[in-house]
Amino acid sequence: MSRVLRKALFCFIIFTLISCSSQNSYETNSYYALGTILNITLPKSKSEFFEKTYKLIKKKEDKIKSFYDNFNSSPTHSKIVIDDEIYKLFKKAQFFYNLSEHKFDITIYTLTSLYGFPEGPFKVPTNKELNTAKKKLGFKNIQFDKNYVIKQTDLKIDMGAYAKGYIVDKAIELLKKNGTESAIVDAGGDLFALGLKNGKKWRIAIKHPDIENRFLSIVNVSNKAVVTSGNYERFFITKNGEKIIHIFDATTGKTANNYKSISVIADTTEMADGLSTLFFLLSLEKIEDLCKKYNAPTLVYTIDNKLIKLCSWESYEN
Repeated sequence: MSRVLRKALFCFIIFTLISCSSQNSYETNSYYALGTILNITLPKSKSEFFEKTYKLIKKKEDKIKSFYDNFNSSPTHSKIVIDDEIYKLFKKAQFFYNLSEHKFDITIYTLTSLYGFPEGPFKVPTNKELNTAKKKLGFKNIQFDKNYVIKQTDLKIDMGAYAKGYIVDKAIELLKKNGTESAIVDAGGDLFALGLKNGKKWRIAIKHPDIENRFLSIVNVSNKAVVTSGNYERFFITKNGEKIIHIFDATTGKTANNYKSISVIADTTEMADGLSTLFFLLSLEKIEDLCKKYNAPTLVYTIDNKLIKLCSWESYEN
């Protein structure tokens, strides 16, 4: 079982233990989707929506993956037709790119794919391979509008840092449209908690990155997303002992092993997903500036084991 699957299963067990303390009747169905274990929790009275929700998630996942494959394999300068959904994903990529001062860049996949991310097998590319990739990547090398996208260099993209959250949001929209007022959709840590459970907020545990079965925090949320990015999910250790994690700074081309764990609470899973990754690339001062600006409470666990709560994170713990 891969590290990602073990982690997702662990998160599922944590969540299940918390759920079991409730007196009301809920069910959790588990699936494999979005590269992880997907847990959908619904009241038993809404169990008919398990399959509908899963099918929507798979449909979105397959569509976005298909677009990646087409885009990444297309010749430079070819015009690729896009629809409104893909256009909005590019707009969001542009938003995070600008917000991070170009550190967060979906074209970094041009380089990270050489290391074997996201799933491996992993290796350290040669300097020649890295230098060639650095010349190609850069969101500035993508031209797009509502109808088409063109890449100006032979680059590759991966929107996974926020597209998974986007798909979770779409699943929640489906449930709400069908009259579901209480649910959780959890895609391996990209989680949205809809409504209340037995009149109380949902309790969400944040995994401790170093100590099994311990938590950094437990928060109470309703109609909020909670997303965690960590340096312990997708990584490998080089022969020289360097830890290479899956998050890279596009301005340097270097792995961003700056923190152990960053969790973000936000109104949408897409926003929480994107910010939790983007914050890995920033200083604590800059993280605090942005979490204030976007009203996104943030929990940071540093490389030297300091737990830092920003933007009123602690108000969700009570």
